Amino acid sequence: MRTPPAGLACLAALTLAALTLAAVPGPAAAPASASADAGTAVVRGFLAAYRDAVRGTGPGLTPSEVRAEWLAPELNARLDAWPAGHPGADPVFRAATAPDSWTARPAGAAGGLALVAVEERWAGGATLRVRYAVRSSDRTVADLRETDG
Repeated sequence: MRTPPAGLACLAALTLAALTLAAVPGPAAAPASASADAGTAVVRGFLAAYRDAVRGTGPGLTPSEVRAEWLAPELNARLDAWPAGHPGADPVFRAATAPDSWTARPAGAAGGLALVAVEERWAGGATLRVRYAVRSSDRTVADLRETDG
C-alpha cells in the first residue's frame, strides 16, 4: 500500500475540514417576516393595553401611562398635541370611543421599522385604517398615522 505524499495528505485534511465547516450551520439572520410578526404582536399588545386603560378595565394604568410604556417619546409628544385640533377624540383611536375590535397585519419593513396595517372597527360599522411603525431594535411604537387603505 502506498502512502500519499505529505502535501496531498495535508490538502485532503484541509478539504475535509472545509467541507465539515460548510456543513455546520452558522447563526441565521432573522427572516424579514420575523421582524414583521414581532411588530404586529407589539401593536396588538399596545392596542389591547391602551383600550383597557381608556375603558378603565386594565390593571390600573391610565392611557398616558400605557402610551409612555409602549410609544417612542417623540410620538407620544405628537399625540399629546393631537387633541387640540380634534376636540373629544382620543389621539390613538382617532375617535371619541375605543374601537370594539381591530385587525393587525404585517405591512412590510423599512429602515429598521416593521410596518403594521391596522383596521379598527366600531359597533355601528365605522372603520378606520391606521399604519403603525415599530422599531425592530427595541420594539417601540415609533409612529402611527391614518391611511386611505
